[in-house]
Amino acid sequence: MNDFPALSIVGPGRVGTAIGVLAAEAAWPVIAIGGRDRDKTSQAARRIGERVRACSMVEAARYGHLVLITVSDDAIEPVCNNIARQNGFNSNSIVVHCSGALSSDILSSARDSCRCLVASMHPLQTFATVDSACAKLKGTYCFCEGDKEGLPVIEGLAKRIGIIPVHIHSSSKVLYHAAAVFACNYLVTLMDAAIETANLAKIDHLTAWSAFAPLVVSTIENISEIGPDRALTGPISRGDIRTIAQHIEKLESVEPSLASMYRAMARHAVDIALRNSSITEEKAEEIKRVLKFCGKQE
Repeated sequence: MNDFPALSIVGPGRVGTAIGVLAAEAAWPVIAIGGRDRDKTSQAARRIGERVRACSMVEAARYGHLVLITVSDDAIEPVCNNIARQNGFNSNSIVVHCSGALSSDILSSARDSCRCLVASMHPLQTFATVDSACAKLKGTYCFCEGDKEGLPVIEGLAKRIGIIPVHIHSSSKVLYHAAAVFACNYLVTLMDAAIETANLAKIDHLTAWSAFAPLVVSTIENISEIGPDRALTGPISRGDIRTIAQHIEKLESVEPSLASMYRAMARHAVDIALRNSSITEEKAEEIKRVLKFCGKQE
């Protein structure tokens, strides 16, 4: 236990509470959780363990030597600045946030004013509730960056609660998060576009998703087994220009925004098809011309 710095959590949301629960279960000392909403903070403290203090954000920071800030992205910097102004961080503590898009640099006030180490750790998962977060966190990849002296402790916490830590450079944080948005948020967007297009074909929402879901699962399994290059199927991979042109022309006539999305996805699919040699350079250029001009008004 002496090897584990006492953990304080600032922000009683789903991620912070779940990390607190898993840390306590793994015998990592969780000492306090702080928040603005007294009832929510008390509820989170009880969920983590009976010895966890529910207090203000500044008080919670003062109790810990590993301080996890799990507020919304826009609030991380002002919350850190406010705690630092009140000398709320113990010197030589490690201050960490869990944002995917932001680097540890936004915690610079803790470093400059209180001589803390700063870092970030972002569990690459989506959570609806504290219970689902506790269940999903184990086995999840967690991308970490920050002061190199503090990273072993952060990665140690991750491993202790069953998360797989991966070190990335601070300058790569935005691109990493953009990749995660493609994988998660834009997958949702893509599925919504598929269902909307099916609705335009007079296929109801429930039937469309019931039909697409097994196809999506099978596609993800194929990507896992053979990689995205070899998993690509369909008209782009076959070089079926007539089908591609028909798709675009019809989409342009019923919903131009879907046609624009189709074109953007198709352009990237052409690059994949070239990489896996399912189409030639000449065929790729033909497809690109169709994508550029087909269905557009003169």
